[in-house]
Amino acid sequence: MKKILIVDDEKNFCALLKLNLEKRGPFEVLTTTNPHDALQLAKENRPDLILLDILMPEMDGMSLAAALKGDKDTKDIVIAFLTALVNEEDVRDMKGRAGVDYFFSKLGTTEELMVSISGILS
Repeated sequence: MKKILIVDDEKNFCALLKLNLEKRGPFEVLTTTNPHDALQLAKENRPDLILLDILMPEMDGMSLAAALKGDKDTKDIVIAFLTALVNEEDVRDMKGRAGVDYFFSKLGTTEELMVSISGILS
């Protein structure tokens, strides 16, 4: 079973996505709304994938991704941005920065997200 960590400041979004992912796939899903806790959760649980919101209070997703990639214990974990930002230029600017190779829109369907996640984790 693959582990996924969701980091998003919207608690309801985290709960709904966790429910959908665990229902539709062989995933164990952890969530946190606190980006400061995410680094510790990642170290302790070693998820296969981190779904990371970009716009969060306290610490944005870019800073958290850089911290995860800069830590020897978490640097090899696959990180994907999951955000409501849908501007194509913004996506191009963000992809690859801080070691993040994937970008998913919150505006997409759960099915599209499942297909993408399954492809990454296969």
